[in-house]
Amino acid sequence: MMTSGTHLNLNVHNKNGILTVSVFPKVKGLKDEAQNHLKPIVLSGSAEEMDNGFFDAVGQPLTEATGLLADMKSFEDSLDRVEAERKEVREQKRGADKKADERKAKYDRLIARADSLEQEGKYDDALQSLREARTMADGGDIAATDARIEQVKANCLQSSLF
Repeated sequence: MMTSGTHLNLNVHNKNGILTVSVFPKVKGLKDEAQNHLKPIVLSGSAEEMDNGFFDAVGQPLTEATGLLADMKSFEDSLDRVEAERKEVREQKRGADKKADERKAKYDRLIARADSLEQEGKYDDALQSLREARTMADGGDIAATDARIEQVKANCLQSSLF
């Protein structure tokens, strides 16, 4: 009849021997204020009528109301999970972007170092720096780095011949 986490608020009023019982189900922790707008289940009758038929009379409406509340809770829980997953994906993307930025910065430093070494005529050191830069390269940088390596090799051969 009741789902886990459901609370029942009962209000009993006695007037001239007639009991009026209001049953209002609530789910603890439910953020949706719609649960406060559900109509309570209201039954009236003598004490004997309540003893004999209360649970039969309240069973179906209570099952429907608690099912609705359970659906609301399930929906909220799924929204929370989706938001947590989105947050995790954003954090992973930030981490990946940071790593890519660090990798690009290291690549740029190695290329600048290779340029400097090549200008100084230290071709072997420049080649080493370019080879290390190639491990940091991505996309179009790979082809450009390969071309630079071949260029420095050619410069190295030219300088060693004379």
